[in-house]
Amino acid sequence: MTRRMAFTLVELLVVIAIIGVMVGLLLPAVQSARESARRMSCSNNMKQLGLALHNYHSTHNVFPPAMFASGQLNNNINLAIPVKNTTGWAMLLPFFEEQAAYDQYNFNVCSSSSRRTGYPAYAPVLGNDTMNQAIYGRRYSVLECPSHVDAGQSHTVNAGTEQLYSLRDAKRTSYFFSSGQYNDENSVYSNLAARRIRGIGAFGVDASAKFADITDGTSNAIAFGESRGGRTKADPNWGPWGLAGTRTCCMGVVMADNNTAVPGTPITYNATHQRDYHINSSYNNDPQRRQFAWTFGSQHPGGAQFTMCDGSVTFLTNSLDYLTLIRLAYILDGEAVTIP
Repeated sequence: MTRRMAFTLVELLVVIAIIGVMVGLLLPAVQSARESARRMSCSNNMKQLGLALHNYHSTHNVFPPAMFASGQLNNNINLAIPVKNTTGWAMLLPFFEEQAAYDQYNFNVCSSSSRRTGYPAYAPVLGNDTMNQAIYGRRYSVLECPSHVDAGQSHTVNAGTEQLYSLRDAKRTSYFFSSGQYNDENSVYSNLAARRIRGIGAFGVDASAKFADITDGTSNAIAFGESRGGRTKADPNWGPWGLAGTRTCCMGVVMADNNTAVPGTPITYNATHQRDYHINSSYNNDPQRRQFAWTFGSQHPGGAQFTMCDGSVTFLTNSLDYLTLIRLAYILDGEAVTIP
């Protein structure tokens, strides 16, 4: 009689258990490898953006504004410049290999109708938010971190209106221009720079810095930083939004107290600044750990990546001393800093 060879039930269960244990051991390693690949891809994006910035500066002898003709300004209103909400990413298009998109973009009209209301003498919005939709409504892989789960998501709200948040077919992106203590509703950059305000960053409204303006050194000043929009922000209308110029679309902010202090006076900050503006911070202690509008952060474990003004890319952790982040964000605070 021929005997049939087979596993007993106990042996089969043991084999299944062993396979389960092996999968459990290997899965974290696989996930870690995937995140490492995503982080490297993100780093390559940021290096490409740093190179684009340097090439732009070589051509124009200045950085592009984070936003030009912002509809959010609440002081120093320039009635001679109609609202366009043109973002710095649109100006950088040919420098990260998007010359065709740049040639199609109409810089004489707006990207978004978004503007502050309640100012009767406010400059009008130039054109409408459909005229550049073919360009700002596209996805640009260099502006999207693969770890950012909502990158590339389309968003429309108050389209065609002059509401505070007005977006038509905007695409979520993953990077902010570093603007120090100021955002798209504050004074134009030239006014702040002329007063030698210590809290300015490398970028601003209607203008930005030159290399010569960065007295702290280009390796010690942030140019771009990661930010995560969508479900990880406390308000879904908050950016980054890439080429769609609306409120909170483009500028990453790090707040402190005495930004106007004379050189030599230490910069200070309070607990609220650190709570709301640190890397991957939770806005107002949000239990879901969602962030504030202009805050830097990412979905990489433990921190976020930043492009410095010299073009290098560095990873800054959530545990970074907040004062160090302030010093890296401000380009002429005059305080020594060492990147960990």
